[in-house]
Amino acid sequence: MSEGVDRDPRVYLVAGEASGDRLAADLLRELKKNPKLKAYGVGGPMLKAAGQEQSLNLAKHAVVGLTDVLKNLPKFLKIFREVKHEIAEVNPDVVILVDYPGFNLRLAKALHGQRNAPAIVYYVSPQVWAWKAGRAKLMERILDRLLVIFPFEVDWFAKHAPKLKTKWVGHPLADRWIAQAKEGPKDEIPCVALLPGSRAKEIAKHWPVLLQTAQRIVREQKNVSFMTLATDHEMRQKLEEEWARQPMSGVSLDILAGQSLTQLTRCSLAIVASGTATLECAMAGLPMLVIYKTSWLTYWLGRFLIQLPYLSMVNVLAGEKVVPEFLQGAMEPERLAKAALQILRNPKGAEAMAGRIRDVAKKLGGPGAAARAATEVEEVLRTRQKLMVAAEKSVGDSEERVGGGTERA
Repeated sequence: MSEGVDRDPRVYLVAGEASGDRLAADLLRELKKNPKLKAYGVGGPMLKAAGQEQSLNLAKHAVVGLTDVLKNLPKFLKIFREVKHEIAEVNPDVVILVDYPGFNLRLAKALHGQRNAPAIVYYVSPQVWAWKAGRAKLMERILDRLLVIFPFEVDWFAKHAPKLKTKWVGHPLADRWIAQAKEGPKDEIPCVALLPGSRAKEIAKHWPVLLQTAQRIVREQKNVSFMTLATDHEMRQKLEEEWARQPMSGVSLDILAGQSLTQLTRCSLAIVASGTATLECAMAGLPMLVIYKTSWLTYWLGRFLIQLPYLSMVNVLAGEKVVPEFLQGAMEPERLAKAALQILRNPKGAEAMAGRIRDVAKKLGGPGAAARAATEVEEVLRTRQKLMVAAEKSVGDSEERVGGGTERA
């Protein structure tokens, strides 16, 4: 309150992995259309480039699964304390938490309990509809607004957390697809996209298997090429190092860094780690095999807790098995190669799968997600400003009454 209500609006953004960094960056670019807005926080390189005054690249510390979280717990507790302290120093009007629920929900809870706490907007809901549904009540209590990217989430939260103001803004992939991807001809020979995920642990577990799968495919069918997309040059280096260690006779592979989604339209098939990349492939109408492997402890806990029959969001959104999933022990090069060849050798079946995938992509909504999300944040900022004006006026009136009483005395 001491700074007055006329100061420039301030937001503090927290994004903890590559996908959240991108989403937060898209949102911040929209918010920055107000030249007076100041943005602080922790995130990754894309968020920093979008104008965030960034104190820590939190995205590079992303981990996968319970075992990795436990191993890195002291580090994350230290980061958590630093972020809380910085938020108190910055005194933002709104804290915007992007995905990353293990960290961000705890942060929201901690901030909510503070005196003069900032408004809290959560962008991209934790998948409480898949597991830990009880967290919806916590979210209802500690969040000012929830911005979701899947349409079914609005109805789910209306049932499980009716007092939480929930808004579907659409999936940001629609904007990215329009901006980056141009439908073009497929390669003359079939091209298979190998997409292992962007986290270090995902690359370590998935990439060697994908390379072995490529080797087995070319043993059966010579006229196949392969490509992969790296999010940055650091990821590209990791992919190239493993590629150099593998005996890859006859495999033609392009490892591309910083390339657009246009590259997916070249392909006839993707073998892709479950995550945002499956939806990127869906936007391209690309037939796919979905893979994922994590520690056995994380996997079995997930099997016990998750209430959905599928892991891939393509299948979740479809409500049925549209694309095959190869998880844990099923993620074997022989199985993947066999399934891939069945698709490559059956154009009618591949097109049927592509059609069903395109139907799923339509459920992601049209372009403008980041702009719609920014509109919601701006509304929260205006509400916050009105509350601050009212509070400052109340303090002023109280001081005037006290002063007047003293003079009369």
